[in-house]
Amino acid sequence: MNALHALRPIRSHAGTWLRARCARLLAAVLLGPGALAGAQASAPPNLLSTVLRQHTAVMLFVEPDSGRIVDANAAAERFYGFGPRGLIGRGIDEINTLGADEVAAERSRAQAEQRNYFVFPHRLASGEIRTVEVHSSPIRLYDGKNVLFSIVHDITGKEVAADELLAYKSRLEELVTQRTREAVDAQQRTGYILAGALLAQLAVIIALAASAIRHRRTARELKRREQQLSTLIDNLPDVVQLKDDKGRWQRANRYALELFGLENVDYHGLTDTELCARQDGSRRALLGHGRSDEAAWAAGGAQRSEESVPTPDGQTLLFDVIKVPLFHADGRRNGLLSIGRDITERRRAESEVARLAYYDPLTNLPNRRLVLDRLGHALAVARRSGHYGALLLIDLDYFKTLNDARGHEMGDRLLKAAGERLAEGLRESDTLARFGGDEFVLLLPEISPHQQLAADMARGAAEKTRNLLGKPFDLGGEQITIGASIGVSIFPATQSGDVSELVKQADTALYQAKAAGRNAVRFFEPEMQARAEMRFTLEAELRQAIDNNELRLYVQPQFDGQQRMRGAEVLLRWHHPRRGLIWPGSFVPIAEETGLIVELGDWVLRRACGMLTRPELAEGTLRISVNVSPRQFHHAGFVARVRDILAETGADPARLTFEVTEGLVIDKVHQTVATMSELNALGIHFSVDDFGTGYSSLAYLKRLPIQELKIDRSFIQDAPSDPNDAALVDTILSIAAHLHLDVVAEGVETEAQAAFLATRAPMLYQGYLYARPEPEESFLARLRDASRR
Repeated sequence: MNALHALRPIRSHAGTWLRARCARLLAAVLLGPGALAGAQASAPPNLLSTVLRQHTAVMLFVEPDSGRIVDANAAAERFYGFGPRGLIGRGIDEINTLGADEVAAERSRAQAEQRNYFVFPHRLASGEIRTVEVHSSPIRLYDGKNVLFSIVHDITGKEVAADELLAYKSRLEELVTQRTREAVDAQQRTGYILAGALLAQLAVIIALAASAIRHRRTARELKRREQQLSTLIDNLPDVVQLKDDKGRWQRANRYALELFGLENVDYHGLTDTELCARQDGSRRALLGHGRSDEAAWAAGGAQRSEESVPTPDGQTLLFDVIKVPLFHADGRRNGLLSIGRDITERRRAESEVARLAYYDPLTNLPNRRLVLDRLGHALAVARRSGHYGALLLIDLDYFKTLNDARGHEMGDRLLKAAGERLAEGLRESDTLARFGGDEFVLLLPEISPHQQLAADMARGAAEKTRNLLGKPFDLGGEQITIGASIGVSIFPATQSGDVSELVKQADTALYQAKAAGRNAVRFFEPEMQARAEMRFTLEAELRQAIDNNELRLYVQPQFDGQQRMRGAEVLLRWHHPRRGLIWPGSFVPIAEETGLIVELGDWVLRRACGMLTRPELAEGTLRISVNVSPRQFHHAGFVARVRDILAETGADPARLTFEVTEGLVIDKVHQTVATMSELNALGIHFSVDDFGTGYSSLAYLKRLPIQELKIDRSFIQDAPSDPNDAALVDTILSIAAHLHLDVVAEGVETEAQAAFLATRAPMLYQGYLYARPEPEESFLARLRDASRR
């Protein structure tokens, strides 16, 4: 039989805020005078048992000699974190961080009642040390076993005035002394009753009389104990409230009445809504409880939650609330008990502690500890998702010189201003932190699934950061200009590198930036640094390529089955004055990312339309295909620019075909359909490029005003020998036939491929087998030669 079972009438808590020797008083009050001597007592009412069972105070039963915990309530298991029944059998010195001898000495004092109030440092299961006050008194269980009954209260961070504590202890000492005398008297009375019971065996009449006396005495004792418990509950600094099965108030302690402004209101039998009608100042607070009441009934057991309670004076208090539904034996609702503790100050203190622990007090940015934690998380996510991120280590150049010349106050103002400027324009997932001194860290998680593109984007972010910090700071009317050296590390570089290694890489890159003369950006990996520099240079040069007449238009013809030219696709090339011919794959992604693709696309369209008006093409029916990028297509005013170019060049729109990707046509599908319909109305055709490699769907093919599909070269290449590719080609041809769409086979390079396609369906062929891409003038010259023959 465990201690809580032996003390069945007091298995739950009855108020942890009573000081000094309230443990022994509580045992005497709840069990009666005979409890300490081992006499039997009847169970208190359900309200008493439930309040003690559900209250959040921590209770322990400890063997005085060995210090072993023989029993503990649920609140103790939650507080110490050892799990259900995890405390049973443990030594109290496993929890108490004082020495074993000192703990044993304090147990002896408590057992001898030389001292009943202690303040100890206790260790939780997590290793955290909490300061607690312990009220411990010896009691005897029904089975005659002596234990120390201890009530534990967490007072970490809380100071108790010595005078107040002494006065409080004195008052309780007087109460305990009085109660002890009553307990001794009760023990003596119990002895008389036992003696009378023995004599009752001699006469039935005497036994019945003694039994009646005992029953009357027990009834009086139970009534007295209920009165004492009522006093205890009424003085608890917690909300205690009992409703019936209809939600009508039956009982509430003084604290609850004060909280809800019901001190002078007869609340018995009224619901929250009815009380609100009488108490305007408490209406919002009372109306907030109905939902959580129903949640407890629906769960069928104790429910714990945090509830905000607005008070009549305009404040908002946060309560830790336990709601316990009570049921009859047949399962019908009986009542609902609510117990709530004000944790407003605790939450404020926890929030302040967290802020001090994880945020820099000067800039209010995350500090080193928090950013390293987030970096560890970002690194783990990157390894799982395959997306790359970047870590930027930013150092303010010559900050120490400024500190020495202008003082630390000016330096602090500069750090705050720099933090505010760097925080502008960050993504929600990005983290800007002050790493220490004049160093900041910018964490950019999940930039791109491609390492090279992630490096390019990190370079752009680093350059933007460097430019931001390079602008003058106005600090109290004084203009301060600084630079920034930035080290960049891309992660995950490997699957084994940890957070410290990543920071070390960024720091190494930062050192290289400083060594290069400061106010510079450097990547940790040399090859990545070289590519980033190349990309940055190409972007700058690409902006000048149009004005410098460095762009070239190439043309690749398209032929039918009789090898007659029916169309041609125009392609963009960049003839760099030093690097030579640069293929689109090297500069189109940069143009797409920076927005230059809009200007490049307009240049290509204008040249293609101009070519349609040349004498070599003006009188024919040859169609010209132009690639349109997603960013160009969705850019504001695209349709208007197409109209302007057609009007400017005089080209026939009916001979133009715009090639778009599958990704473009399913993105913003309603807007896409509207734009394509407008261009269709001008006479322009649409072709879906690289069909089958993206998000092919009959659903969007039916909705879009397209006239042509282009089979991707990856399917054509192995179609004659690979049944899978052959089946894919047949499927695409079948779709085109059912939707009445023309087909262009792209990348036809061998006779076998051409023969394979010729047996399937009529289509146009584009590839090296028929013609390679050639400069615009060469293409036009070939047309002139053909017309002379």
